[in-house]
Amino acid sequence: MSKPEGLLFVFGEAGPKLSDDEFNDWYDNEHVPLRMAIPAFRTTARWEATDGKRPYYLATYDLESCAVLNEPPYATLADTRSEREKDVIRRVQLLDRRTYDVLGPDFPPAPGYDEREPGPCLITMQIEIKPELEDELNRWYAEEHIGLLAKVPGWRRSRRFVLREAGPAKGTDAAKVVGRPPKYLAVHEWESPASFETREFKHATSTPWRMKMFDSADTWEGRGFKLMRAWVQDQQ
Repeated sequence: MSKPEGLLFVFGEAGPKLSDDEFNDWYDNEHVPLRMAIPAFRTTARWEATDGKRPYYLATYDLESCAVLNEPPYATLADTRSEREKDVIRRVQLLDRRTYDVLGPDFPPAPGYDEREPGPCLITMQIEIKPELEDELNRWYAEEHIGLLAKVPGWRRSRRFVLREAGPAKGTDAAKVVGRPPKYLAVHEWESPASFETREFKHATSTPWRMKMFDSADTWEGRGFKLMRAWVQDQQ
């Protein structure tokens, strides 16, 4: 089976009109299963924030390609929602939906990595940088940064993506999502936050090249999450 070429990335916040228990029950037992019934949805993982920031929830879906989101059966899901899902969508505070294309090169995961067990610690990094520095940013990741991260104890996998589209989920209030996210997204999976205290990690995140990229970026926004639950297509 070919590698997934797209990512659906959705921040969520239950909000005051919907309890977290109701939100999570709907997500785990109705919303995700409907998507995982579509073969082009390869994996799904749900995450909760560990950094004290909002939005609190994140869902990541590995896709055969982003094109599947514009075709049936996915494209018709919004028109066939259950009464329960319609009610949840009306009351949920935030479903900030973004699609990304995979950005090469492909970085091999740690030996023995199993996509059935992602994470369980996730760091996302959103970066916006001036167009004239984009090539250097990509070279830094490919030639230095990921290689150094792979030497850190507890590193599991790193992937990079480039933004395609962003906006609220259909049926939610468009005013709840403001602005366009940064162009580049990096997603790093770890065994535990203990990795971030190691000598290897501190070196990987403080080299002269890394600091140049950091100082040059318009946006350099990191988030931390832990795994709630994962789904894999071949288990359906």
